[in-house]
Amino acid sequence: MKKRLGAILLAMIACSCFMIATPQSTQASSKYGKIGTVITPTNMRGKWRYQGSSILGQKTYRHYKVRIGKHHVNGLRLFQADTAITSKYAANYKKYHFIIDQTMNWGNATIFNRNGIQWLNVNGWTAGAGNGTFYGLTTHEHHGKMEPALAIAIGYKPTIVAYAYRVSKYHPIKPYREFNRTDLENQY
Repeated sequence: MKKRLGAILLAMIACSCFMIATPQSTQASSKYGKIGTVITPTNMRGKWRYQGSSILGQKTYRHYKVRIGKHHVNGLRLFQADTAITSKYAANYKKYHFIIDQTMNWGNATIFNRNGIQWLNVNGWTAGAGNGTFYGLTTHEHHGKMEPALAIAIGYKPTIVAYAYRVSKYHPIKPYREFNRTDLENQY
């Protein structure tokens, strides 16, 4: 009888510990202001290339890549953020530097429509307003043909600074060849 009573008591303690542990595990999913993951639009996913933009601080003669996956852009994992929590981290770096360091590969992402284009806005986890990059799917003229393009924009209102084109394994975009001094002399 004592063994049975002990087993019942042990089972009740185990159940109560499980019930106490359950709410704590749901709080861990909202750690550092993270609300949930963002799923990117399927038509934006894939590999894109664009010519550098001086507005983005890039070299205009080079090609740059953008990779958009289901939950990431260029390796930055996309989540929805509670801005009330993340803004306090940015306001006091000395106090919250360990949180900022742990969330360096997190992005605060939102999806919205403006002017007939569906935009994906990606900000740094603790960045303020206007510090993000916008990605929107549109059509743009490329080599004399209208092709689907990924518009890359910055600023408070999306200002397009570059157009990226899809890279396919059959027709990759080749970079410009390097010119040397004899090539330049032969052109004149």
